Amino acid sequence: MVFVIIPVLAAVVIGIGIRLGIEKGKDDPAVWHVDPLTSATPKTPNWHRVVPADATVDRHAERDAHPPTYEVSATELGAAFDAVAVGDDRVEVLAGSAAEGHVTYVQRSRAMQFPDYVSVRFIDVPDGGSTIAIFSRARYGQKDFDVNKKRVERWLHETEQRLA
Repeated sequence: MVFVIIPVLAAVVIGIGIRLGIEKGKDDPAVWHVDPLTSATPKTPNWHRVVPADATVDRHAERDAHPPTYEVSATELGAAFDAVAVGDDRVEVLAGSAAEGHVTYVQRSRAMQFPDYVSVRFIDVPDGGSTIAIFSRARYGQKDFDVNKKRVERWLHETEQRLA
């Protein structure tokens, strides 16, 4: 019986310690508040980036998809997107603001509080309207089970519904 209780207790204590370490880990804006157009692609595959097709991006910034063009200003797009993002579970603004046109959100996973960072830029289009650049990435791990992609797609869809 003791041989079973001790390993289980040790696993619980280690799990709590890891969670507290992650939860209390600093979210440094100098590291995580980046420009989605120029930030280098992480070495790990747990990220998703949406950048306009005609945007000039850094040669080290890979992209997964292209966003639509919206028939509103970048300021209006930013306000709608921000309402969606901060309305989602466990999301807070790390740095910047939608009103400034560049913001980074942090969303933590439910159980272990792992942070994902979502940097966003709202861009006026020369012919009118606006578009968006988004770079969502995990801080820890290798595999994200498409969490970053699904979040970006969901936030874009909900933003489009708000603007309709």
